[in-house]
Amino acid sequence: MKVRALLECTIDTANPAPELAATISAVLATLPNAEARLSVLQSLDDEIGRALASIEAVETEAAA
Repeated sequence: MKVRALLECTIDTANPAPELAATISAVLATLPNAEARLSVLQSLDDEIGRALASIEAVETEAAA
C-alpha cells in the first residue's frame, strides 16, 4: 500500500487567475521545505513560459 496526500480543488473557470493562484498557494503550503516549493515554482514557470511562447508564436504568425 502506498500512502499519498491528495488535495482536490475545484476551479471556477469564469475567474481562473485568482483560483489558480489560490490552488498553487495551497499546494505550496503542503510542501515540507523551501527547496521543494522552489522546485514546483520553477516547473510551473517553465510550463507557463512554453504556453506563452506558443501563444505569442501564433499571434506573430497571424499578424504577418
